[in-house]
Amino acid sequence: MIISLTHKLLVKEFIEIVSETNGISLSDTLDLMLSSSLKNKNVEAHSWVVEFRKLLNQFITNEVNLGTLRKHPFNLVLEEFFRRFPLKYKEEHIHLSGSLTAEFIWNQLKPHLQGPNAAIYEKKIKKVYGDQAWPIRSIEDVDKLIRLKETEGFTTYLRILFLASLIFISRQAHADAAYHMANELYHQHNVGSIRLKFMLNRSTSTLDDKIPGLDQVTSEDVLMGLYDGFKKFQSEHKDFKFILSPSFRKEITYFDESKHANRQDHFMQQIDEMLSLIDKHPGLGEHLLEVDTVGDEREMYRKEHFIELQHGFRKLQYRGFKIKSHHGETWHTLKKGIQAVDNAMNIWHIDTLEHGISLGINPNLYFHKLYQRIIRNNMAGMNVPNHTTDYNELIDLSWASHRSVLQKILAGEVLNEKDRTYFLKAKFHTAREVEQYQHDVLNRLIQKDVSLIALPSSNNKLTGKFDDYKEHPFSWWEKKNVQLGVGTDNYITLNTNFIQEMLIILLTDPMNLKITKLLMVTTGETRRPYISQLLWNMRKAVNLHV
Repeated sequence: MIISLTHKLLVKEFIEIVSETNGISLSDTLDLMLSSSLKNKNVEAHSWVVEFRKLLNQFITNEVNLGTLRKHPFNLVLEEFFRRFPLKYKEEHIHLSGSLTAEFIWNQLKPHLQGPNAAIYEKKIKKVYGDQAWPIRSIEDVDKLIRLKETEGFTTYLRILFLASLIFISRQAHADAAYHMANELYHQHNVGSIRLKFMLNRSTSTLDDKIPGLDQVTSEDVLMGLYDGFKKFQSEHKDFKFILSPSFRKEITYFDESKHANRQDHFMQQIDEMLSLIDKHPGLGEHLLEVDTVGDEREMYRKEHFIELQHGFRKLQYRGFKIKSHHGETWHTLKKGIQAVDNAMNIWHIDTLEHGISLGINPNLYFHKLYQRIIRNNMAGMNVPNHTTDYNELIDLSWASHRSVLQKILAGEVLNEKDRTYFLKAKFHTAREVEQYQHDVLNRLIQKDVSLIALPSSNNKLTGKFDDYKEHPFSWWEKKNVQLGVGTDNYITLNTNFIQEMLIILLTDPMNLKITKLLMVTTGETRRPYISQLLWNMRKAVNLHV
């Protein structure tokens, strides 16, 4: 890619302003660039900033979307600034299957597609992706299958991770994947610390999920393969750090039915095996310090759901493990999404909450949007389909003695003014109660020093809970003094990367979020004077030849 002189000048000017102002907000930084001598130096550079500042204002007022804003060439200036920052970033939440490039997957998968199990692979791939996905002949074919389209959601997201999972049938495959991931993140996205989420055992009682050759891979192969790959990269880059975070599926069907009576038995067996591997390979202990839970959480919110795994987590905690959990990401009702986080803290005593957007959505806004949506459809005589999110939320409202109004809404019978008032009151009281519950749980999370990992692209693309990236609660959490981290989830699948996630966070709160604060959250560096010194060093570097 040819880098223009305008781009180079803007990178220099942006670094100078940021370093000289100690990383103030993006809006203020842009305004200072416009009031500087930039126009005298380069008219085109000045016009880029003018255009970008205008687009940013339009984005804030919902006149343009984030995609339009990010297409402007000034975004490349912001990207280069973050890529040049001297400290490496901490990727706090990344999964294995969705964070491998198409080129890597193709090189690993090609021998299997042309091997003795080719017919099995063909059947599996067609089953998951459709007949049109076959044959797979190139990197481009793989890339089309592993990336989530803008119109696709959470169910498709979980399904299309399947292709990458086909390659994990040996210890060496895991080692190669770990090395590849570390190399990509370190050199392309300035990431120097990885907290990797992965499946210790992919056994399942669901036949459609069974993978050829999977039964040959042991938990030791998985752990030691990943350890080998990351250690190899660490031997070449001494500042690289990694944490292995085995992740257990929440779904009750996700266990090895041929060997275990239920999920709890399989879970305990995996824990015992993991602890024995640490005893067998002491070097693992430095990097195997925590576990996580993943998967579809919509059916896991009651206390009994959590008690099933409580004993296993308690055993790990006595061995010094920290417990992290994906909760508050998807739900049948917002209240149940909050309840899931509540139980994870009270029963599992989690140290980190992953996603957690049920603690960030504004209940009053959420329920009033529900009200407006339902009223609009009701005026058109539309019923409410069973078991949709709207249906679940309506059923759960505080109807008191007016459930007849609910029945009219569900049936598509047009409400009169009195009925609409009853609906409005039911919505209002529910929103108030849910808001109080949400704040109680969030305050306990803060008091218990439970950290929260934000994943903007994942939360916006997969949950369906946000109309716009600006609704993501990162800045609100930051103002509440929540201990925050940032992750990408499955960044290849979601068409993002760590620096893009930083830009999303910055662009969605350009007037209040300080650049220095964003750097502190994403690097884990809490010493503000040190951050200031690093920014000043960047200024020196761009002025070496001046």
